[in-house]
Amino acid sequence: MKCTNWIIGIVGAVLIVGLIGGLTMDQGPGSGTTTAALKQLAGPLAAEAKEAGAQAASPYDLDIKPLTTAECAQCHYSIFEAIKTEGAKHQIDCVRCHREYHNYNPRKDNYDAIMPKCASCHVSASGGPFHGEHKSLTPCLNCHSDPHQPLIIPGSEIETTCAICHSAVDQELKSHPSKHATDVACGECHEQKHGYIPECNACHESHSPAVEMSSQDCMVCHPVHKPTQMAYAKETPSVVCAGCHDEPYDQLQKKVTKHTAVTCADCHPGHGEIPLCSRCHGEPHPKAMMATKCGECHGIAHDLLM
Repeated sequence: MKCTNWIIGIVGAVLIVGLIGGLTMDQGPGSGTTTAALKQLAGPLAAEAKEAGAQAASPYDLDIKPLTTAECAQCHYSIFEAIKTEGAKHQIDCVRCHREYHNYNPRKDNYDAIMPKCASCHVSASGGPFHGEHKSLTPCLNCHSDPHQPLIIPGSEIETTCAICHSAVDQELKSHPSKHATDVACGECHEQKHGYIPECNACHESHSPAVEMSSQDCMVCHPVHKPTQMAYAKETPSVVCAGCHDEPYDQLQKKVTKHTAVTCADCHPGHGEIPLCSRCHGEPHPKAMMATKCGECHGIAHDLLM
């Protein structure tokens, strides 16, 4: 076949040269323009004939290279877009994972056999499964449902496995009971994807209408997985406390005393802690008077009797 194509190419070139010669001889004087034009045509035609013969060679004689990622994307565009936007560290050449492709045979039902194995890249320090041997963590697709978007893990679908990796958080929730532990599941807060942290105001109103609080502000006092274990700085504005403790706050504002200028957190460094008056005031009266409770004469700290 190769030989035939070469012969056809050579014969075509000979015929063209002969045609040029004949036209030159027949046309006589003044035919130089035609001759020159045909000579210009002869070269490309001969080259084209030669190239046609070369192209007719068997495609199996060619050195085929693996598909590039761009070539894969032309057919698998949606997968390419998923990796492009959410691929994270899986933004690598397709053929690094898919070493066998377009090799599925429904008769053999060999889909699992030809699909890439996570363990070819992801192993633990000991050489075992990346996240450990627990049965709920294997196979990987139980959590990483789409390897082309590996960090999108639907929280609602892995509810029973959260504590396996997040054991410290699980222990906090169990050790400090609150509605965050008893009434809310992990997937209800972290519902969009793994690692998603919602804003507190998605469920909770601000303590006080006078204060607009961000999640960061809330968590200064309320650790999110043990929210009843409150801690705060003594500089915390009293209006923040007023959201829950509006009555004592109103009393302090209506009757201005030196106590009004003191922040709630300065007097109550621990939530619910009620300090002794002597902590600030010492014992300003004789012993006999100090035997009487301060409030019997001075009223309550938020509404002093003057």
